[in-house]
Amino acid sequence: MLDRHSHSKFWLAIAILAVLAIVSIVTAALVSSELNGTQVQLTNLERELATTQVELATGETELNATEGLVEYLEATLSNLQVNYARLTAGYGYVLRDPTYREMSDLLARDETSEREYIEEEYACIDFAADVKANAAKEGIRCAYVIIEYRGGGGHAIIAFDTTDAGMVFIEPQFDWEVELEIGRPYYQCVKPPPGRYMATPDDDDTITRFIVIW
Repeated sequence: MLDRHSHSKFWLAIAILAVLAIVSIVTAALVSSELNGTQVQLTNLERELATTQVELATGETELNATEGLVEYLEATLSNLQVNYARLTAGYGYVLRDPTYREMSDLLARDETSEREYIEEEYACIDFAADVKANAAKEGIRCAYVIIEYRGGGGHAIIAFDTTDAGMVFIEPQFDWEVELEIGRPYYQCVKPPPGRYMATPDDDDTITRFIVIW
């Protein structure tokens, strides 16, 4: 049996243990609440990180498309400068606009369309430049046409401002007429002769704008 002094110590110990238990419970609750809050913050940060990564990927795609267009336009400009120098050096007379028949006869005689398309060696830019140069040799004015696509790429064709049929666009790789229309895929603008067709490209060739350079 406990004496009075021991009895008091016993209940004091019980009280201390009770207080410690309450403190432990409260502390555990606070830690749990803080942990839940941290987990929510972590989840939100992970979501923001994922969103940022998607935005960065989209930005890189747009940047790559823009860089590709810049490279294409730089190559086009370089080709134009060479072609212009060749024309001004060798032909010192005034070029004239042809009739529709004269344009057709010129294209029939010209052998550029018989050449093979070779990526990065003899492409659309070269086809257009050669027909333009050959037209100048015969005193006929021919325009160089730069087309920009929504997919980020581009194309080059030619045009004649005929005296009886107005502006006529030509795909120099095939000598086919083209009815350019902004907002429409280029392959749908080409008008092949009966029995021929323009293949559907893998990339988006919807026309966003075109520039005619004389």
